[in-house]
Parts: sequence; C-alpha cells; structure tokens
Amino acid sequence: MDLHIDHVATAWTDREAAEAACRAVGLPTTYGGEHADGTTEMSIVGFPDGSYLELITATGEATPSRWPEFIRGDAGPCAWCIRTEDLRGALRRALDTGLRVAGPDRDGRERPDGLHVEWETAILGDSLGATLPFCIEDRTPRRYRVTPHEDLADGPLRGIAEVVVLTKDAAPLAQDFDRAFRLPQPETVDPTGFGATLHRFPGAAVALAEPTGDRLGGRLDDFGPAPCAVLLEATDLDHARDAFSLGEPVSWGEDRVAWFDHPRLHRQIGVVEYAH
Repeated sequence: MDLHIDHVATAWTDREAAEAACRAVGLPTTYGGEHADGTTEMSIVGFPDGSYLELITATGEATPSRWPEFIRGDAGPCAWCIRTEDLRGALRRALDTGLRVAGPDRDGRERPDGLHVEWETAILGDSLGATLPFCIEDRTPRRYRVTPHEDLADGPLRGIAEVVVLTKDAAPLAQDFDRAFRLPQPETVDPTGFGATLHRFPGAAVALAEPTGDRLGGRLDDFGPAPCAVLLEATDLDHARDAFSLGEPVSWGEDRVAWFDHPRLHRQIGVVEYAH
C-alpha cells in the first residue's frame, strides 16, 4: 500500500475563523458543503498536487460524527487520509499483515452548487486517521470532491508532504507503519523549537513525535495520539516566504521548516524545504 496523502483534516469550532486564519497567511479556501449526516461541514485549501487541507466544523448542536473531541477543543490537525483506487484490495492486504481494519463505509456531501459527491472510507488500526491514516476511494470523479485552488496553481507550494503524528511511544507505532507500508527504519531528529523528538521515515510522508515539553505533552493528554502538525512542500522556502506569511526557518533535521505566522496555525501548519 502506498502512502499517497489525499488530505489532512483540521478541526475547528468556527468555520469562518478557520477560513480567516488561512486567508490571513495567504492560503485561499473554498467552502465544500455539509456532510451527508448533517453534523459537520467543511472548507478546503486545495493544492496543485491534488492534496488538500480540510477545515472541518460542527453544523449545530448535534454531536459531530467525525472527531468530536477535536472539534470541541478547536484542536487543529486531527486525522489524515490516503487515497486508493482499490479500497477493498488495500484492506485485504492490511488484514494479511495482521492489522485491524473496519469498513468500507459509504459517505458523501452536497457541494454549494448542488453537485453530490460520494466516496468510501475504511479504517486502518483502531481509529479514523489518528495514527495510521484512513483510506478513501472516490465513487464520483475525484475532481467533484476537490479541485486545486487557482490562486495556488503557479505558486511555490506543491502540496502536503509530511504529517507529524504525536505519540507517547514511537516504537510500537513504527512497527504498525512497517507492517502496513513496508517503510524503512525511522531516523531520529530533534527539530528546533518544536518540543518533541521526531522519528522520520526517509522518503515517506510521516513522522512520529514523542513530546519533550508541556505544549505537546498537554495535547497528548487532551486528545491522545493523533496528528499534531502538517507540512506543505516548497522547492524554494525563501520564495514561499515571499508569497505567504511565514516565520523564520528552523532546522528539521537536515531540512528547513517555516511555520505559518498566525497564532492558530503556528507549529501546526508549516512549509518544508527538503535538503535533497
């Protein structure tokens, strides 16, 4: 199974505040509509490579069917998803490795223009995209679900490159990733100012973070193991800093990372420039 990131969900108590935070740093958003069960709605930041950030919120008083604790806690990154064109085959292969799976489950939403979008999802492991990613296969054309935003088409950002999953102990989770995706042994780095030891899988789209301070330790206590940060790739970080509101670059192992300069996005959504 390939780690081809489809999207990362970020949880917010207020959709308009989520959109305003993204616009403030230069990330354009598109309202995507309400999910089929009526408990959540979402907006999208669509990138040139087809990946996207999902800004998900509750629609009203009913408990959200997706990531309710994260939405109530205005937590930001909460889950991640990989796409496949053979969902049932992917589940069979995961079962053969000894992983638990659940699904497929059909879902959808109606876009503001009235177009109905449908897909199927399935869970790898014990949760919907908190540690291992969940899987998605489109039943309607994928362009119905997401279209890269035209304002980003010729810019320095390519798309989502790396998801940072927060965990108390990276070793058993690394074994799950190895079983599911045949990843190489992770490399351990201490990124500047992040507050965690990172275990990064070379050439893969995921890093595991063990907290070393109160910021991420408290987040782990509040929400459990789950994504805590998302990195977008730029081939030229200095060009990206000219185009978007980004802070000073910091070291991320041999690579460089700059965080979006907004209190709701800082150290949660950033841009990475890989050294090679």
